[in-house]
Amino acid sequence: MRDWDAHTAEVERSAVPLPESIMALPSQLEAEIETLAKSPPLAAVRAARRLEVVATQTAYWPAHEARKDADPEQAAAALGLDESGARQLLARFARWSTYS
Repeated sequence: MRDWDAHTAEVERSAVPLPESIMALPSQLEAEIETLAKSPPLAAVRAARRLEVVATQTAYWPAHEARKDADPEQAAAALGLDESGARQLLARFARWSTYS
């Protein structure tokens, strides 16, 4: 377990840094959605879906720019993923085929 923790800490250190205001949002959103899930679970699903839509809308152009600016190895390191994962993430956000 310590090896895994060390690995994830190293990946986090090597990934592109994010402002603290952005880093705090997922924890806040997670807590809010968990609260929603205690009464109408569909409200929690709707909230999660809204996050998914926002991510897709806001990452479209950055994903295109990242493809031009970074090679697969650089993208993987910046995103804290392996090359396959980075390629899949960028393809999903940019709405292109992973085979192109």
